[in-house]
Amino acid sequence: MREIRQVEDETVKWAMSDVAPMSDEAFDRGRAALLARIDAEPAPEKVVPLRRRRIPVVAAAAAMVVLAGAALLAPSLVSRVNGPSVGSAAAADLLNKAANLTGDAKLRPDQYLLVRQDARWSMTEYEHDWMFLQDQKLQTWIPADRNGPWLYRREQASTRQWLIGSEKDLPPDLKSPFDGASEYRSDGGPALRDKVKVSFRDPSPEYLATLPADPQDLYRKLRDEAQGNEGLVFLQMVNDGLDTGAYPAHVRAAVYQALTYLPGLEVVEKAAVLDGRTGTALGVTEKETTEQIVIDQTTGAYLGSRTVLAKDAWGLKQGQVIGTTSVTTEVVAGMGLAS
Repeated sequence: MREIRQVEDETVKWAMSDVAPMSDEAFDRGRAALLARIDAEPAPEKVVPLRRRRIPVVAAAAAMVVLAGAALLAPSLVSRVNGPSVGSAAAADLLNKAANLTGDAKLRPDQYLLVRQDARWSMTEYEHDWMFLQDQKLQTWIPADRNGPWLYRREQASTRQWLIGSEKDLPPDLKSPFDGASEYRSDGGPALRDKVKVSFRDPSPEYLATLPADPQDLYRKLRDEAQGNEGLVFLQMVNDGLDTGAYPAHVRAAVYQALTYLPGLEVVEKAAVLDGRTGTALGVTEKETTEQIVIDQTTGAYLGSRTVLAKDAWGLKQGQVIGTTSVTTEVVAGMGLAS
C-alpha cells in the first residue's frame, strides 16, 4: 500500500508530547506544504510512510512531521475487489440488529467513563523492506458532563515485533511516534482538541450535536468527511472515531445503520480483537488490505477494529494482522482512577 496521497485536516491526532500547540494558520501552512510534498512525483526517497492501523505519515527526516491520525489512499489509486461470499444484505441485517442492542453505562455527576484502548500499530516504508508492530495502551477519562475536564493518557509502546527485516534495516534518523508515554488534559472534548480540528475521528460535544439522526443523512456527512471515499478509508474513519469511546449509544446506533449504505461492506468472519474478545467482523477490501469493524452481536457493543492482509503481499501471508484495536469502557469514581 505505497500509493499514499491524500491527507485530511483531521489527521493530526495525539501528536507526540513535545509538539507545542499549533495555530490554525500554522496548521494550514504545514498541511499545504506536506500535501505538496506528498503529491510530488516521483516520491522523495526519504519520505517514509508509517503504518499503524491508520497509516500515519512522516515527512523527510530533516522535517520530522508526524500525522498520527490517518493518511488516506486516493480512491483513484485503489480498486475494490470482490468480497467474501456472504453479501451486503447480511451485513445490513447484522448492523440493524446491533443498532437496536447497543446501550450506555449510567454515570452519576461525579463519575467518569474510563475508555481503555489496546492498540497494535504497524510501521513500514514504501518498499516494505522492513515492517514492525508495537503494542500500546491508551486511556481516556470522559466526565459525566462532557463539557467538563477530560484526561488522555498513553503508555510507552512495547518492544518492536518484527514482521519484515530487523533493527539494522531502519534509517538511522528514524524516530518512532509510538515511543514515549504522555498525558493530556482539556475541557469539553478530546485531549488534543486545541491542536486538532474536531471531526468524526475526534468528536467534541458540539460536533456530536451536529450529527444527523437519520442514518442516510449521517452516511452522506461521513462520506463528505472522507472526501467522497466509500470504501476502506470510510471504514477506517468510523473505526478511528468509535475507538475514542466518545460516542453515546444513540449515535453508535445511527453509525451502524449508516454503514448499511457502504458499498462492498461484507460480513467477513468471527474475529478476535487485541484483548481476545471475539465478535463478528465486517470489512471492506481494497487492493491487498481489508479493514474490519468488529461488533458483539449479542450486545451491539463495538469491540474494536482490525486491518489484515487480504492476499499474500510483501512476503507476508494472507490473513496477517497488521493493525488492530480493542476498546472497553468502565465507570470510575474520578478522573485518573483505574476503577
